[in-house]
Parts: sequence; C-alpha cells; structure tokens
Amino acid sequence: MKKLFLKSIVMMLTATLFLTSCSGDDPIPVIPTATVTLEIPANLENAVLSGAVATLTNVQTKQATKVEGSKFVKEGNNYKVMLNNLEAGTYNVTVNGHLDFTLKGVAGQKDFEVSSENVVLNETTTALKMTVSTFTAQGGFVISEIFFTGSSTADGKSYSGDQYIIITNNSDVTLYADSIAVLESAFLTTTKEDYTPDIMSTHFSVQACYMIPGTGRSVPVEPGESLTLAVNAIDHTAEQPGSINLTDADYEFFDETSNPNFTDPDGTAPNLDKWYCYTATIYQFHSRGFNSMAIAKMQTSKEDWLENYVYDATYLFVFGDFSREMTKSGIYKVPNAWILDGVNLSVESVREWNVLDASIDAGWTYCGKVDRDETRFNKSVIRKQDASGKYIDTNNSTNDFTPEAPASLFNK
Repeated sequence: MKKLFLKSIVMMLTATLFLTSCSGDDPIPVIPTATVTLEIPANLENAVLSGAVATLTNVQTKQATKVEGSKFVKEGNNYKVMLNNLEAGTYNVTVNGHLDFTLKGVAGQKDFEVSSENVVLNETTTALKMTVSTFTAQGGFVISEIFFTGSSTADGKSYSGDQYIIITNNSDVTLYADSIAVLESAFLTTTKEDYTPDIMSTHFSVQACYMIPGTGRSVPVEPGESLTLAVNAIDHTAEQPGSINLTDADYEFFDETSNPNFTDPDGTAPNLDKWYCYTATIYQFHSRGFNSMAIAKMQTSKEDWLENYVYDATYLFVFGDFSREMTKSGIYKVPNAWILDGVNLSVESVREWNVLDASIDAGWTYCGKVDRDETRFNKSVIRKQDASGKYIDTNNSTNDFTPEAPASLFNK
C-alpha cells in the first residue's frame, strides 16, 4: 500500500510539472488591431490636435507601448489612434498633447493629459475611448467690471476720463482676445420706443464699436486673467487728485477729432481699433449708466460691417396730443450670435426697459438709485464670484453683479 501511495504522489507531481511547463509555454494572445479614441469636448470647434503621445503600459510586464504624431487620425470632432499586434492584457493608458480650437468664435489653446487605469484589452475588447475632460472650456470671456460713473472733483463735479471696462477669461483654457469688440447700445434703457423693425431677438443695436486688434492669436489671455480697457490710459491723478492711474491699462479708447475744443490724450496703452462711434468728438461711457454694454467676437471685416450691418428704425413720437412718426437713421447692428456677454445698465427711478435680448441679459444693474445720484461716483458694477473664484454668469445681471461696488482699480 505504501508503494502504491508513493507511486500516486510521484505521478501527480509529474503531471503538475508537465502542466505547469506547458502553461508557461503558451503564447500570449495578440490583438491584431486595437484603437484608442480621444473624444474632444463637443463645444470646441475646429479642434486641432498636435504633439500627442499615447502611452499604454502593461500592468503585468511593465512594458510600455507609445504611439504619437501622425498616427492620430481625425474622425469628425475626435481623434483615433490604431495599435497593431498589441499583446492582450491589462493596461494603464495615458494620452497627452496640445489642442488648438475656437470656442464661441474665440480662438483658444490648451495642453492636456488624460489617463485611465487597469484597462483590459483582449480579443473581444479592442477599443478604448478617452474624453479630454481635464478642462471644461466653459465660461469664455465675460465683462467682470464696468466703471462708468467716473470720479468727483473737489468741487463735486463729474470727471469721466477715468472710466474703464474689464473683461476676463472665465474659462480654464487660454483664449485669444483678438477681434473682441466693446459695444454700447444705440437705445437708452431710460427711453422705451416701439421701434420698427424690432430686431432685438436677433441683433444688438449699437452706437459705438471699438475692437481689440490682432491677427487671431496675438492677444493670449490666460485662465482667470483680465484685460483693462480705459477710456484714457493716463495717470488721472495728475489732473484729478481723487482719481486713479490708468497707465497700466491694456488698451484705450482713442478718438481723433478735428474739433480743437475736444482733444483726446493718447495714453500709454495701445489703441483699440475704432470701427464706429456716434460722436464726432470724444467717446465716453454714459456716466449715469443709461446705455447697455456688451462684448462681441466680430466675425466679419470692418468694411463689410459698416456697409451691410446698418439699418433705420421708425417709431411714433408722442407728446400730449401731438404725435409724429420719427426715424432713427444709421443704426449699426451686431448679431446676437456674435455676442459673448452683455450687461443692461440703468437707474431705477427712470428705467423703462432692457435693450439687450433676454437670452443675453434677462436682468440689469446700476450705480445710483435716482437720476444724477451724487453718491454714484467712484463706484462700478462688478460681477460676483463663486467659491472657486469663477465669475458667476447666469445671463441675468441682477443676479450676477454687485451694483454700486467700490471701483476695484481705486484700491490698487
């Protein structure tokens, strides 16, 4: 019995060694073609991938497989890379690269890296999708502050040369500010008329348009960074001690005029490209906030806009028993689809309506509760921020802005 038992043990060990030997010699299955698809966020237009590298590291063997460059092929809005004869197994996958794109017509760029761990690739699972989700590319450019009230002189008079507007990149990608224009409404929020044609649902009627110049990628603005556009980029404290120094502004509104009684100092900042302004002298914001403001990505040439984006509007003027049809001629218009952000401004005691479509701004904000409020000076409207520091943008300035806030540049 003992011999038989020992013989059985020997046979079992021999079989085990044989099976183990055979198992070790089995070839690892190879996947003829595996694919990794890089999904680009749907809100990015004209996305171009460059410098991309996909690295697949086998968890068991630690062997890394890399593919890059021209092996990334664009399919629709996404990119796909094919890997031939990849060993089946469990992989940690990383893709990094650079994206150039447009977001709401604004050029942008961003380096990215996406990764996925313990991905099983075998004969039946040959495809992997990875979404570029390390940034959202939401937000874009917003108006973060408008200082339109100006400051008050020692004798209580208004000084408006120190007005400014700040626009901020509210996304988490680098965006380019080239061709972004500051627009002022042609209609007052304090005077409502039934204009014909009524184009508010499709266009913004403007009386001033000043654009940031550039070739398309000349003015990069990093995430969270801002541009200050000053009416006059000079040190205003030299003339008005209670004012501010705007020599560090990024751009200024500059007007050439032949009227010797109105001269515009050409400050230190580059000049905005003036497309149109209603005044023949010097442009300034309405110091009580009767005009609404917007920023837009201009998507045509200056010559085309001046020729083809102008219209006349009629309305019925009524005063007591007298009425007469009036025409407001030469109103320029900007498609709402071009507008990146807009803010309705007014004064509660005299406000009659909003002049921006509700899809752009369903609310309004202010400095001064009554017309000619003497407490309005040195105050601005400033967009609120959430806990993460992002500016709040619900397309409702009543919710999004702090009215009558101390102008931020007076604190620097």
